[in-house]
Amino acid sequence: MIKSSRGFTLLEILIAMAIFAIMSVMAYSGLRVLLDARAATSIRSERLAELQVTLYLLGEDLAQAIARPVRDEYGTPELSVRGGVSGELLSLSRSVPAWSAYQVGSQLQRISYRFEQGSLYRLAWTTLDRTQQTEHRRRKLIALEKIRLRFFDQDWTDNWALGYAPKAVEIVFTINGLGDIKRLFFIHD
Repeated sequence: MIKSSRGFTLLEILIAMAIFAIMSVMAYSGLRVLLDARAATSIRSERLAELQVTLYLLGEDLAQAIARPVRDEYGTPELSVRGGVSGELLSLSRSVPAWSAYQVGSQLQRISYRFEQGSLYRLAWTTLDRTQQTEHRRRKLIALEKIRLRFFDQDWTDNWALGYAPKAVEIVFTINGLGDIKRLFFIHD
């Protein structure tokens, strides 16, 4: 008696391959969704980190603001706090704590925030009364769709050009993917 060898038929092999192909496509699709979600989360967390640094710096600068007018590179007098005027969102004089790593000689700085080409920049001078040779540090803080500042004394205004600091500054950031984020900073007397 001849024993016939038992194996898989062609139909069984084709069905097994089809099932394997379907499972592979499902696994790849799941992996792709996870990788896309990870990339989106990474971008969003980077934006949030930039926002936290920006809000921290703004808060520190406004908390340390002082009433010290300055002269710009051309000898023109500037107010100690100015906002929404001539391309600068906010410009102020501030004191620097003695423990700060940024302290070079003076314990005073001039800070300016500018919105240029979709990004917010912070400029810092270690000298209040500047010359044309005075150098500054320029730091890109965050990419924005738009930004709006308002200043409060007795009422809200979009520009600040008075000889004293406002009582509060409201900043609204519009960030792609995060929407509008509003922050209110109170300024000490």
